[in-house]
Amino acid sequence: MDYSFILTLFFFGILGGFISGLLGVGGGIIFVPILSTSLASLGYGDEELAKYILANSFAATFFAGAISTFKQYKLNSFYPREILLTASLAIPASLLISHLIAAGTWYNKAKFSYFFIFLLTFMLYRMIASSKSVFKPNSREIKPWHYPITGALSGLISGLSGLGGGVIMVPLFTQYLKLDIKKAASISIGVIPTMMIPMLILYGTYTPTQEIIEWHWGYLLPSIFLPLVAGLLFAAPLGVSVGQKASSKYLKIIFAVLVLIVIIKTIASIIFK
Repeated sequence: MDYSFILTLFFFGILGGFISGLLGVGGGIIFVPILSTSLASLGYGDEELAKYILANSFAATFFAGAISTFKQYKLNSFYPREILLTASLAIPASLLISHLIAAGTWYNKAKFSYFFIFLLTFMLYRMIASSKSVFKPNSREIKPWHYPITGALSGLISGLSGLGGGVIMVPLFTQYLKLDIKKAASISIGVIPTMMIPMLILYGTYTPTQEIIEWHWGYLLPSIFLPLVAGLLFAAPLGVSVGQKASSKYLKIIFAVLVLIVIIKTIASIIFK
């Protein structure tokens, strides 16, 4: 790997960190596309590529979420009860699907890409559809069990997509539980690093069948995810600060535009492979 490769990862770490803090989506929506392109360019085959993308996206996402959580705490925008309730089922759900992926060969790069596109397209559709309705904060009573159910669904989708779970948590919290997007983002940011730790341990204990980069812990590649982490260290706190001051309406627009860009990029990578 040359310096330009590392600098590219560093730049996308800055972008992913800022997006993580701003929108509460963990940064995976940026990390997954750049990891997919970068790891494929190094020669990783389709059967192992999805596992490497997932593992290293989770590694970068953990740091993005941890930094953003600390910043939320300092800003007095921290909801420990809701975070723990959501994480209570997010962790076992994400671990289950991650084990099935890491232990088998059924989830290759093609299936990963198609699921990724489907997920983001569905989320974009839901956001556009919900924009036509009038938002009424706390218009329904939120039961304690709503949070674990949201966490379970987010954990499964996170394990399959490489996203931190925020891309499903934030829309579910805002569209179905009618939470304000800033509170939804804060809860999501808090759940993400909690959910990532067990998955990182799991991916670190499996032995890959294809090893191109010598220095690795299972499917974790420090030379790949550390440049991303270095970039996000600078940008995640800034994203949180901007997100707390920005209008909820504009945050939703930014989220929708970002999702659309990633969808187009992922489709293009399949067509022009």
